[in-house]
Amino acid sequence: MLAICFCLICFWVDLCLWAADANLVGRNHVAAAAWVERSQWLRRNPDAQTCLIQVRIARRRGDFAEVENKLQQAIKLGAPRSQVQRENWIAMAQSQQFEGMQSHWTELLQDARDDEPEIARSYYAWAMLHHHLDLARKTLESWIQDFPQDAEPLFLLGRFHQAGPNWEEAEKAYRRSLALAPEHDESRLALANTLQARLKSNEAIPLFEAYLQKHPDDLSAVQGLAKCLSSNGDIDSATQLLRRASENNPDDVAIQKAYGELLLSSGSSTDAADILEKAYRATPENANLANVLARAWKACGRKSDAEPLLAFVTESRPELDQLLVIEKELRAQPDNLELRMKVAAITAKYVSRQDGIRWYQQVVKISPRYLPAHKALAELYRLIGDTKLAEYHGAIAQRGTP
Repeated sequence: MLAICFCLICFWVDLCLWAADANLVGRNHVAAAAWVERSQWLRRNPDAQTCLIQVRIARRRGDFAEVENKLQQAIKLGAPRSQVQRENWIAMAQSQQFEGMQSHWTELLQDARDDEPEIARSYYAWAMLHHHLDLARKTLESWIQDFPQDAEPLFLLGRFHQAGPNWEEAEKAYRRSLALAPEHDESRLALANTLQARLKSNEAIPLFEAYLQKHPDDLSAVQGLAKCLSSNGDIDSATQLLRRASENNPDDVAIQKAYGELLLSSGSSTDAADILEKAYRATPENANLANVLARAWKACGRKSDAEPLLAFVTESRPELDQLLVIEKELRAQPDNLELRMKVAAITAKYVSRQDGIRWYQQVVKISPRYLPAHKALAELYRLIGDTKLAEYHGAIAQRGTP
């Protein structure tokens, strides 16, 4: 009788784990987790095989704390070293810990198995981080070819072309992505923004409206819809839309700038100047905002106030033009950290301190011990009032190790 029960337990566990693995291959992660849970009905203590399946499920879900926990458990239970290493490398790639696993890309890419979407997504992120644009595009194209019903690589391809910018190709990619996943709101918004950029306002408006029904507080969508309404000559509707958004979000610089610009273009220069001045005080490094505010002040007769801003705008133009040159150089020299530092410095000085921070953070992600980036981050965080991060990066810059 005991032998029969033992055989039943082994058979049941094997059946459940086989079903869990099959569902993972089919990318049905919820069902896979359910089968693992069933496997424990008759045996509560998992073995190494169960732990490795649980690792894969947690990794697909992006629960990397659970990945670490189950990997350690699998090691203690005697899981094959090769399988543990593979799972660890993929988890590091997915969580963008590229420094510790980038020598293993070839192994993963040549033996992707059913993890190809995770590996491709991570490899694309690595390629974009290092500015290997051709490699990033080819990665997405290969992913699309192997998984033609997957909307995600098409969405990422749209983003890739949008960054170009190649709006025509971005529109094609977003349309295909939305066709495969009609409920994917990010694709809907991305397509709407692309259509707006291509001056296809009539097509963009219903997409913006549908998106805003589900996400009424998304200010980027509000701005996009307002631009389309304004382009179609419906200035009143656009003004009302931005006025409500401005009143509800008085500290959002982007929405204040959009509202101020619309007021200025419609002849309400005094109201525009009041709104733009507040936005400019929050982001005095933004040369485009300074230019709009200067125009508003001139329209109000405040020419003396506008002169320093116009001088700042004039100073910024050659630097901002230089960004295009540096971007071209960066495509040819993707690992040149000095070029990235130049982009970060110009961006922080004339566009946005927050965007400058993101550029410096990319440098640190590529080279964690690159001290000039930590020094620049410490200064920027000090300027925006983030004392904790300013001290953190300042300490690294001084002692030389992260």
